[in-house]
Amino acid sequence: MTKNKIFGFWTGAYICTLIPGLVLSAIYIGLEEPVYYWDFVAYFNIFRHQGALLIESPFQWLSQLATSIATDDYGSAILAPLMPIYVLFGGSRYAFVAGIVAVYLVPTILLIARMSYLEATSETSSSRAWLAVWIAAFFYTPFWAPTLRGMPDIAGCLAITTATYFLWKSKFLTREPVISGICVGVCLWLAFMLRRWYAYAVIGVAVSAAFFCLLQIARDRSYPSFGKAALGGLCAIFVIAAAALNFQLPLIARILGTSYGDLYSGYRTTFLIQLGEMGSRLSYVNWLLIFIGLYLSAARRNGFSLLCAFASVFAFLIFIRTQDPERHHALPMFLWLFPAYAQAIVAIVSMPAPKSRWSAAAIACAAGFAFFGTFFPIGRQLLSPVGFVFAEEATLPLHLDNLPEYRRLIADLLGKMKAEDRFSVFASGAVLSDSLLFGLDPKLIPHVGWICQVDSRDQFRPEALKSRYVVVADRPVIHLQPGAQICVTLPNQYILEGKGIGAAYKRVETYQLSDGLTGYLYEQVRPVGKAEVDALYSEFQKKYPNWTAPEW
Repeated sequence: MTKNKIFGFWTGAYICTLIPGLVLSAIYIGLEEPVYYWDFVAYFNIFRHQGALLIESPFQWLSQLATSIATDDYGSAILAPLMPIYVLFGGSRYAFVAGIVAVYLVPTILLIARMSYLEATSETSSSRAWLAVWIAAFFYTPFWAPTLRGMPDIAGCLAITTATYFLWKSKFLTREPVISGICVGVCLWLAFMLRRWYAYAVIGVAVSAAFFCLLQIARDRSYPSFGKAALGGLCAIFVIAAAALNFQLPLIARILGTSYGDLYSGYRTTFLIQLGEMGSRLSYVNWLLIFIGLYLSAARRNGFSLLCAFASVFAFLIFIRTQDPERHHALPMFLWLFPAYAQAIVAIVSMPAPKSRWSAAAIACAAGFAFFGTFFPIGRQLLSPVGFVFAEEATLPLHLDNLPEYRRLIADLLGKMKAEDRFSVFASGAVLSDSLLFGLDPKLIPHVGWICQVDSRDQFRPEALKSRYVVVADRPVIHLQPGAQICVTLPNQYILEGKGIGAAYKRVETYQLSDGLTGYLYEQVRPVGKAEVDALYSEFQKKYPNWTAPEW
């Protein structure tokens, strides 16, 4: 292909992918209610803040960007390429999500789809195979789940995919080791810089590439290649270390001094539950095709597909030592499973005609059904008789039952509180939390009395017991496994039952919230006593002996 044809091909592919992506994003966001909280709103708020700052003071924006890269866990560098979107289209939720789709998601889809297709093709491959792989990549639900939730973590997948490409095309850095090593190092550092948790994916692909490199050298008995690979690896390590130390030294120091296994222990369950969570994010049809693809890759010695699968498994195994992989954490793991998925698709679509026509149509329908049933309520309802075609874990548009009741709760809080008053919410879940309430009305933010949400990360914050108003629920509202959030559940129970610290509060109002939850507003009628605080901490210390009661 000439340069003009290559440019035309990629331009056409980008446009054909972008337009339906923007349409589907608009439909999804149109079905949502503005109930964004936690990770679903964190980067959205940063996007609006950074966009406004860029327009007001570009130099101050650059200064804050550098500081964020150096120090922040939620670094704003991942949003820098989205700033033109803000300048042109404003800070709406749709502009934000559409920017992620246009800048990160679509290029990732095209790159991994094309790489997987080219490595899976054979002399008998059908001309329809590329179209089928492209459709499958476009509807690949793990790419869309965090994106539609407003999390830009797919950006790291673009960097990781590029690094995988350089590793594979350089035969694991044995060709042009210095240049290839530098390119790989830049891509891997970018993935980490954009989102620090991509460090696990970086380790996963690095170890996998080293393992396959040694196998290749042993098989070919090309021992001079070992020196070239080592040189390339050293170049990559040098680039990563130099960039991290130069641009992120405070963050690196904090990471090295933090035990994330302990910090996020509340986010970690058992291996079987973790496997079940991963399995629930793809349909049975998707998983069947992936396993078929892995078998075909082994039989046909498709090293690229096997390398990616190995990296996926290894990244998963090291990540779960810290916490369970959520939708955004699982992105690189599912990214590296796609080449096996594509291998199966190419093999099926390449069957003798006219079977190939029907098989291509079946692949397209299965991919479309998986997307439709995973992200849209009507799709899940219509396809319920054949639920195996969509993921068990739904990512439906955010919705709250009885939204007027939440509005009434917010109005009561704003109406009762004086400027100096605070309120605390002893709940931490999708149907009730302080983040949910001030996400619905930002005027609450100055009045929030922050609570502990996760025992292992936060510990209990006794200042919450000085808030004039508290919100509790008729059943514990948590988002982790039982026992990981007793700093939420115990105060909720005591206040609801009026014992211990709960004796200092009186019930003011009742609200019928989402999912049949009943919420209650309490007002503190006297200060919580030291004996009551000590009694609460004695319960905490049964599980966390190092928690000490505060001076009161």
